[in-house]
Formats: sequence, C-alpha cells, structure tokens
Amino acid sequence: MKKFLWLVILFPILLLAQDPIESHDNETQFGMEGMVGSTSFGTTTYSQIRLMPEITFWKFGFGLDIDLLIDKNGNVRKEDWDEPKDMLHKVSYIRFAQQGEPFYARVGSFPSHTIAHGLIMQNYSNTLLYPTQRNIGAMVGFNLPLPLEPGVELFTSNVVKNQIIAARGLCKPLLFAEIPIFSNLKLGVTAVSDRNQYGKYEDKDNDKVPDILDMNSKVKNKPNDWDGDSILNANDLDIDGDGILDSPWVNQYVFAQYPALNDSTLAVLLDNDISAPIFYGDNRKVEIYSIDYDIPLIQTVVFKLGHYAEYAKIKDYGSGLIFPGFYSKFLVFDVNLELRKFEDKFIPGYFDHLYEEQRAFVVNNEIQTKDKILETVKASFGWYGGVQANIFNIIILKIAYQDMYGEDLVTGKSLWSRVSIDPKIVPKIKDASIGYSQNNMQHLAINTLQSPSATVDGRVSYTLSERAFLIGKYSERYIDANGDNKIKGTEETVRSMTFGVEFQF
Repeated sequence: MKKFLWLVILFPILLLAQDPIESHDNETQFGMEGMVGSTSFGTTTYSQIRLMPEITFWKFGFGLDIDLLIDKNGNVRKEDWDEPKDMLHKVSYIRFAQQGEPFYARVGSFPSHTIAHGLIMQNYSNTLLYPTQRNIGAMVGFNLPLPLEPGVELFTSNVVKNQIIAARGLCKPLLFAEIPIFSNLKLGVTAVSDRNQYGKYEDKDNDKVPDILDMNSKVKNKPNDWDGDSILNANDLDIDGDGILDSPWVNQYVFAQYPALNDSTLAVLLDNDISAPIFYGDNRKVEIYSIDYDIPLIQTVVFKLGHYAEYAKIKDYGSGLIFPGFYSKFLVFDVNLELRKFEDKFIPGYFDHLYEEQRAFVVNNEIQTKDKILETVKASFGWYGGVQANIFNIIILKIAYQDMYGEDLVTGKSLWSRVSIDPKIVPKIKDASIGYSQNNMQHLAINTLQSPSATVDGRVSYTLSERAFLIGKYSERYIDANGDNKIKGTEETVRSMTFGVEFQF
C-alpha cells in the first residue's frame, strides 16, 4: 500500500482540477495529458502510467507530472516515491507570465534554456537524466519601467542544490541619445557557474567520495561487485578496479589463485588497502562571464534584420568572441550567421543540452570533470550559421552548423538538425519529428556519428480519436565508459523508448 501513498494523496487534487472555479474576469482552463504504455531505460523496461494535468488562470500556470513506472514483477519503481521530496518532483512547473513581461517566474522543468546568444549556455536541459535524476529548477526576471529599461534574470537548475546558477542583466544605455538605430541597442552581462561539477554523483555519507567509487559507502549500487566489472568480489583479483593486483592479506581469492604471493616481501608491492576511498577534495567549480549587445537594424512586416555580438571568458581558462553576428527573417526563412574566434581552452555553449551528463564522468575508476577537457582545446577561428524554414507548409527544417579552423584543433565541428512534418498533410498524424545533434568534434563523419557529444531523438503521434493518440518516442545518447574514444556495445549507449496511448481533455 505504501507504494501508492503519493498517488492516493494526489488523486483528489486531480478530481478538483477537473471542475475549475471560474472568475468574472478570467476563465480558468484545465487540460490533461496522459499516457499508458511502456518505456525503457537502458536494459530495464517498465510499464508506464503517466498523468500530466495542467491549470492556467490569468498569467498563472501549474502543471503536474505523475509518472508510475512498474517493473516486470508489478512493483512501482520505489526510488520515485520513497522520500518526502519526491512529492515536489511530481510538479512539472509553476509559472507566472512570460519572459519579456515586467515580472515573470517559473519553477520546475527546463527542457531547453538558452542565455543571450548561446556562447555560455545553449539549449541546456535540467531534465536530461530523468527519471534517474529529477531537478526542480527556477527562473525569475524583472523588466523595470525605469530609464534605460533595466532588466534582471536569475536562474538555477535545482532549487535544493543550487549548483548550476546564472544571473543576467540588461539595459538600453543609449535609449535617450537620439541616435538612429543605436537608441535601441540592448546591452547585456551574464554570469553562469557550476558550483560543484561533482554534483552529478551522490555522496550520501559526505566523505568527499562519490558513492559510485566509494568502497566504504553504505549505499553502494553493487555491494557484491564494487568496481562494476561483472566479476563478483569473491572471485575478483582486483576488487576495487584500480588496476593493481590485490594483496592476499586483504583478498583471500588472490591467495587461492597465487599461493606464492603469501609472503610479506611480495605482498607489500601489492594493493593492501582495497577499501581506501579516493579523496576528491572540495567542490570543483567552473565560472563563465560574458557581455553582449543586440541592435535591430531593419524591422518591417516582410523583412527583419539585426546585428549582435557576444564575448565570454571562462575563469582560469580561455575566452571566445562572436563578432559580427546577424539575424534575419524573410519569406519562410529565419537565418542567423556569425563569425567566431576562440582562444585556447575555450568551447562555446559550455552549458549545453548534454551538460548534466558531461559535467562529470568516470574514466578508469576516477572522476573527471568537463572543465579538464578545456586543457586540450586549441585556439580557432570560423563561422556558425543556422536556418529554419517552412517548406511548402509540409516540412519544417531546422539546421545549424559550426565550422572552426585552427592548429591541432580537436573540437571545431558541431551540427544541430531537426525535421518535422506538418501534421495537416498526413491523415491521422498529430505530429512527427526527428532530430540529431553533435557538439565540438574534430570532424564529422559516418564513423563519428555516435559519440559522447551526440544525441538522437524522435517522436510520432497518431490520432486514434479526438482526444486519444498512439505515440512512440525514442532518444539515444552515448557514454564513453572505458575512455577508449569509441562507442561500443549496449553499455555505452543510453536508449529511452516509450510507446503507449496519450489522451487529452
């Protein structure tokens, strides 16, 4: 019964939400999306029951995400329901107003968040590791009716940990200068930081050793296989996976296999302390700052053109510059084009869609953080361009490409793409799209399409009735678990598949 405690608590809320109270001035609107089907995470498949009710009133919006994952034995995934904080994780979002209004705020999920022109944060998602990791983020902003039209925006990816945080200020410094075009110039400054890149991993005993590598932790994910090499400790010559043969004084299996090693003169050369934790010290922080401007040049009904630039600096590392940058809208096209110049130890969009996965990773029983990659990045110069087009109201195409050049450059190429079909042209299809992206590669080729910087996702929704839809969703990303710069086997491919019936009312 405990497994369904939270569902029992939430059920009356859902019933009340279906009979909203109307206001004389504003009508309360209620919507519900839901799905019954199955979903897979890695090698584990769950039956899924998901309810996503939403209420909007005036400028307020409130959404829940109640997701029951049931394994093959009929048990609800207990990690989603066994702590009081899990109640908060059922809130998809709470919002007031929209960006650009005098005051706006949002709490909950942020599937894609970009700041300024993306030189620091581009398409960052705090939902990447869902459902194994659930973040409740927050954003609040002000656009004040004062001289120079100042604005402030604050962001955090997780209101409890507050590790990935951002602050941005805006104003129009030449608003009263009465200079054509330049009076509309917007100047912005931004600061973004990850206060603890190790924060991706739990450390429940607070010994500065993430549980994934902590031999002494009481919450080991694999109590009988500490190093996760699929060899049980009782039959493992190297229990802690550090590449050093364990001493027979601490591992009896070694003595059973090599009796001659039971000699103090030999054992001293071996691993005598297989339970010693690796100390990672204080939180490893990364900080990035930027300044940018935006100038609308031409603003007509049929044609728009603007210019922008942005400079960013990663503390203790390098800097990057976008100049000049241009954006335009005409006919069915939205286009932007920019020149980019990066110093050594700088990559654009450091906080990108995959950041939650890449901020820290385990290689050869050690944790590395993303900022260490910057040590190998060389200076570069090149361009970035993107186009979005609605082709004959049939296909919506989005594609962007970055092409950088430099001596010994290993991170110069990036590609982002998505193709969607207008549902009006295919009977019964509500929506259909597929996307692929890959960031900061040395080169793009068929044999590099699968990499830790790549993602694939797609969705198809088929209409069964006015309010019921058959859906299929798929996503794929990659982890270089053994550090060999190759993606091989299912253990290095993270797939998520969802099939079921979605309903709306």
